[in-house]
Amino acid sequence: MAIATARRAAGPGEPALVRVAAVREVAVSHFGHRHVSHPEAAAALRARYERSGCARDCFTDAYDTT
Repeated sequence: MAIATARRAAGPGEPALVRVAAVREVAVSHFGHRHVSHPEAAAALRARYERSGCARDCFTDAYDTT
């Protein structure tokens, strides 16, 4: 859901920016999961990002280790 939202928000020809914070917001607002940690959300986003071939039109902070 966070990836789809980011893609819709991107301008024509612009890459989408999918943030871990957006995944955490979706977890709370759509599913009621209030205790999703940053590492859990990042891992879920990385898995979906890779499975969906998002690197062709998206950027993410899910790989940041800082």
